[in-house]
Amino acid sequence: MEERSLLIKKYIFPAIVILLGLLLLNTALFSGTGSINQSGTFLMGAIVVLLMGVVTVLYIKEIIGKNTHLKILFALLLSCLFLGYSTYNSISTTIAQIELKKEIDANIKQGLRDIEIVQLEYKKKYGWYSDNFEELKRFLAQDSVYSISTMGVVPDYKITAEHAEILGYDAILDYIQLESYDEKEALICGLLTKDTSWINVLEKLFPSNSDSTNNRLYDFKVDNLDLVPMSDKKYFKMYAGILESSDDVSFEIINYKKENPYEFVSSYLIDFNGNDTAYYYKDIKGLIVKDSIPQLPQFNIGDNIISVDSITCNRPSDFLEILKNKKKDTILFHVIRSNKELKIKLTQKDIISRPSRSYWTDFEDVLSYNLQPPLYNPELFDPFYVGKDFISKEDEFSSSSLKISNFKSMVKNRSMDSTNISFEIFKGDKINFTNLNESSEDYFYLLSKVGTPVFTAFDPSPYDPLNERDTLTTGSLTEVKTSGNWK
Repeated sequence: MEERSLLIKKYIFPAIVILLGLLLLNTALFSGTGSINQSGTFLMGAIVVLLMGVVTVLYIKEIIGKNTHLKILFALLLSCLFLGYSTYNSISTTIAQIELKKEIDANIKQGLRDIEIVQLEYKKKYGWYSDNFEELKRFLAQDSVYSISTMGVVPDYKITAEHAEILGYDAILDYIQLESYDEKEALICGLLTKDTSWINVLEKLFPSNSDSTNNRLYDFKVDNLDLVPMSDKKYFKMYAGILESSDDVSFEIINYKKENPYEFVSSYLIDFNGNDTAYYYKDIKGLIVKDSIPQLPQFNIGDNIISVDSITCNRPSDFLEILKNKKKDTILFHVIRSNKELKIKLTQKDIISRPSRSYWTDFEDVLSYNLQPPLYNPELFDPFYVGKDFISKEDEFSSSSLKISNFKSMVKNRSMDSTNISFEIFKGDKINFTNLNESSEDYFYLLSKVGTPVFTAFDPSPYDPLNERDTLTTGSLTEVKTSGNWK
């Protein structure tokens, strides 16, 4: 009995230390959730505590001497104290980082809320959301919107006899209406007045650097609309578009090149149906035979007509003019068919036996449909939305084209730099903005989209000290939203 009691007294302390070390080791290895685990310092501390117990057991069993035991124990104790301090410091730092994250998140929500407020006002005026921060800044600084100020209140008592006479109510027949005023009745009776005026967007949305909540975390500045708060020159990202839906609302789009937002291209030159994917990213010259041409059976579908008598044509009309002018001469067609170059020689009689005005007109119609340049990859373009006053349309069945004069007015009103603006109406033929005239309206076609405007704005790289990816986002490009939302 005494021997058992002595053994317990000998091993109780190292057993407790070993048990504590095992508990700490278990916490270090298995207490994490997801990608968040205990630090390496904590793990090392758990191992040191465990070693202290093991070394003490070795000393009790006289495997190591007293001096060796004390030296190892002292070294482990110092290590334990150092690691304990490091762990405490790490916890303090993590707490500080969490508090900083809360502050940053609150400021980012403020910034995203500002973007949302501007976007909603922008949509009220133009009908869609913008995908460009510079346009939103211009909208705030230069644009004006209607502002309705109301004076007076709608009374909460019965309509007086004097007002009943003004409203034309009968005391018996209209007894229900006489029970109370509504806004329209109050306006007619002069109890309520509304004044409509134009007001600058910035002044309306952010009077005295505050928004409608009157609870800002920092002053609003137009130039900082896209700047992520509390960051070192980090900027929000934003996307906007039309989410296709069953709505009856249609939006007209001018397409511009992603690499150059000033180069606009007619929608007829873009392969939205995916028929010309074989020609993407290739330098194709001339015209492609899109369908069989009865007058030119020598050509196969898919032939690339590079030139006609050494002249490269990008338009069916130019191709036709060359044929018209070659009445007796042999015409040399330079063609690529199945990656092989061919030269086909024909005369005008081989194509049209008896030339006449009606015959040329019919041939022109055939060429306009069956002989076209290769179309552009739609992924190379972004949309530029325009309002109904920019649209020219003969009837409900015809394609929409751009009103050049109205577009020019918009460029002037928005103080846009027009020096780099160009319009590609026919493949490869760019017209500088200054040379555009209203005769181009019949040829520069727009793309029509049916759906609902949507947008999203977000911090591209959120501060996440614990590797928790909770990117703050306002808006949605996959769900129809009447205003922004947090996801």
